[in-house]
Amino acid sequence: MDVGKYIVKARPGVLGGKFEEKRPLRERIEMPVKRHIFINRDSHPDANIYVAIHEAKNLPAQVPDYQVPHCHNTDEFYYFIGDNADLTGLEGQIIFEGRAHRIVSPACVYIPTGTVHEYKVTRGAGTVTVLFRDRGYTHEDRPFDLAKGERDFARYAGYIFHPEVRPTSEIKYHTDAAPGVRYVFVDGKLKPEAGFYTVVRSVANVEAAQANYVDQHTHNCDTQHIAIGKGAELAGLKIEFQIRDEKVAVESPMGVHIPAGTPHSQRIVEGSGHFFNFVPKSDYNDGLA
Repeated sequence: MDVGKYIVKARPGVLGGKFEEKRPLRERIEMPVKRHIFINRDSHPDANIYVAIHEAKNLPAQVPDYQVPHCHNTDEFYYFIGDNADLTGLEGQIIFEGRAHRIVSPACVYIPTGTVHEYKVTRGAGTVTVLFRDRGYTHEDRPFDLAKGERDFARYAGYIFHPEVRPTSEIKYHTDAAPGVRYVFVDGKLKPEAGFYTVVRSVANVEAAQANYVDQHTHNCDTQHIAIGKGAELAGLKIEFQIRDEKVAVESPMGVHIPAGTPHSQRIVEGSGHFFNFVPKSDYNDGLA
């Protein structure tokens, strides 16, 4: 199997590459987070999505602002995960139209197309996964509309919400033999207007004897995964994938793109960390072929 067609190791987030990233950063600012690129046009040319991680640790007492107010031509999501066992331990701030809103992990932040915002981590340790629904995302620097920020404060506050712990068996082809805790960060129940599904499975000390818990299945849409471990450089988690008739075991950090109609399954087989699943549907089961 050509593993590189589906699974690619994450790489350091630097400006450049074949497709240079355009980012809404303040001039001469040193980022307090370390960036890792998981899925973009360089790594997965067929995936119409962008996924990166901002890793936060050893933050200064006062984290400077590092973005400028801006908006995007596509929906964006942030997934805040702290380093504690229950995903707490990381805090941040997002400013919608001039009004600041606090983010406490675990949390999802939904940023609809055209919403003017700027964000930063503020304290603690953990990761912020940044996802754009369209890999061709662009940004436009735009000043805040302070009156709108005041008038719509409650609506913007509703864009920040906490995940729910749910059983694995609520979705087809998956059983509760799965290890760890399944956190649903966004779906049609939590944020219907987002039209998106994201689950994070958080595991600790999984061993190779872990039973199978996902039957082979296919989707009617492209889906993606990322895996991050608890070790240095996000290593420390091993996943076994079956794609069509072949199996391969790969280690974190990595991004996975499963094209629509591709039979597959997966099993966490070793280590500690977090395993993400992204589906462009409000309900996971609606994305099944």
